[in-house]
Amino acid sequence: MNDIEQILGSRRGRIYAIGPQETVFAAMKAMAEHGIGALLVMDKGKPVGLISERDYARKVVLEHRSSETTRVDEIMSKKLICATLKMGRKEAMTLMARNKIRHLPVLDEAKQCVGVVSIRDFVQDIESEDDE
Repeated sequence: MNDIEQILGSRRGRIYAIGPQETVFAAMKAMAEHGIGALLVMDKGKPVGLISERDYARKVVLEHRSSETTRVDEIMSKKLICATLKMGRKEAMTLMARNKIRHLPVLDEAKQCVGVVSIRDFVQDIESEDDE
């Protein structure tokens, strides 16, 4: 069973992020361009939250807000739950399930964010094991 470092693989260091003062429209556009469902929210080089398609649906669409005037920090998830590179897949998946989240920022030994893994990454990892 792989750990987060193996699952992150060559994507280590590739972080898609947006600033907290940016618009939700800009965040959604960036997610669409990169084919991802969430962006890390970074302020002065530090992660301060996460914005996802789910945040958009629940906090913009359902509340009849404008994505062009609503700022990322108004709807982002502020409580960041993170994984470490050495965390096992099962432990990470349990952490995600208990906290009802689909995206997990990954921290290195120096507590620096080095990537984000999603439930999709775990499914693909399990499928690749099944193919072996």
